[in-house]
Amino acid sequence: MLNFDPRDLVEPSRYAERGRPYELFAALRREAPVAYCEPEGYEPFWAITRHEDIVAISRDPARFSNAEGVALLRKDEPDFQRMVRTIINMDPPDHGAYRAIGHRWFVPRNLRNLEGRVRVLARALLDGIAARGATRIDFVQEIATPLPLRMICNLLGLPAEDEAFALRVADEAFGADDPDMKRAEGGRIALVVELTGYFTKMLADRRREPREDLLSLIANAEVNGKPIPDLEALSYAGVILGAGVDTTRNALGSGMEALLAHPEQLERLRKDPPLIPTAVEEILRWTVPANQMLRTATCDTEVRGVPIQKGDTLVLFYPSANRDEAVFEDPDLFLIDRKPNHHLTFGIGEHFCLGAGLARMEIRVLLEELLPRLRSIRLAGTPKRIETNFIVGWKELPIELELDAAKAPGAAAG
Repeated sequence: MLNFDPRDLVEPSRYAERGRPYELFAALRREAPVAYCEPEGYEPFWAITRHEDIVAISRDPARFSNAEGVALLRKDEPDFQRMVRTIINMDPPDHGAYRAIGHRWFVPRNLRNLEGRVRVLARALLDGIAARGATRIDFVQEIATPLPLRMICNLLGLPAEDEAFALRVADEAFGADDPDMKRAEGGRIALVVELTGYFTKMLADRRREPREDLLSLIANAEVNGKPIPDLEALSYAGVILGAGVDTTRNALGSGMEALLAHPEQLERLRKDPPLIPTAVEEILRWTVPANQMLRTATCDTEVRGVPIQKGDTLVLFYPSANRDEAVFEDPDLFLIDRKPNHHLTFGIGEHFCLGAGLARMEIRVLLEELLPRLRSIRLAGTPKRIETNFIVGWKELPIELELDAAKAPGAAAG
């Protein structure tokens, strides 16, 4: 029987100090792929670590529900998940009906129209750094954060002067365990109250005067011929904002760290730009910002022959699935030409990430704009991880780089 400390799977401080427990994930996949855990300070749960099992559970909402919450919280933390109702914690049939509201914004045809906006934003960030003659920057703060932040605010229709607010609430939502990012008073409950007040005003404005933005779509949406309730509308806006900023920020920051840690792969990518699309997929497999999601058993059942009781919590560990030896050859190698690449970074099944296409496009466009004008780049200090067990990544990534001042050759902004 495998003997391990379950706090290694859940304790935010350990993620900050050590990174993800990949050796433990590998041991669990081999010896206890459905492992019962009772970490101090948390409710008991089943740790699910194999790719095959996570796929099966994700595709079976009748047995494994999202409705009881998707974030693993400490026992002493108030359950803010009860205050919201997003598409992430909906089951059928509601999930499909509400997901459809925002779906058209993220279909390939619309993403092609949005690519020009992303390219303009990426180019402007790089132009600003080059114009300053900056050689030392924090990649997270100066590139990985503002690109998705400005893009998602643009899509929602938030005014430019509210970007600082949007960043703060995203930090407080997903960095609530980090002493540098968490809310000073009131925790996530106070954050939900603040977001509710903000989006109540914004949605009311869009009902009076609709615009060509995602907030107007949410504000005036109907499900089954009736306007969606205020709770669902507010929750929709909030989750689009938070997820649109934080997951892509961490993919971009962690992706750059991975390239710097594997300089031969970075150099190959610089010399062979057609590899960028496959490199994006490997960055996503390697970085997998969403560390875990929960499911709750709706009935007595089993997983891999292990009995699961109704009401039990299952934690799906996506980084483990993305290193599963049964699916990936040499899973512990970072390879920008990896094919096939059946990673679960965006989940699978009905809860596959709504913004996956946008995130992929933002990473691709940044690489397309950065690499042709990049003279040199290296780490310039010790990166610092976010103290969290949920949306995992770097909060500081100091680098030194030299950029050509001219615009990068490539597709024109549209």
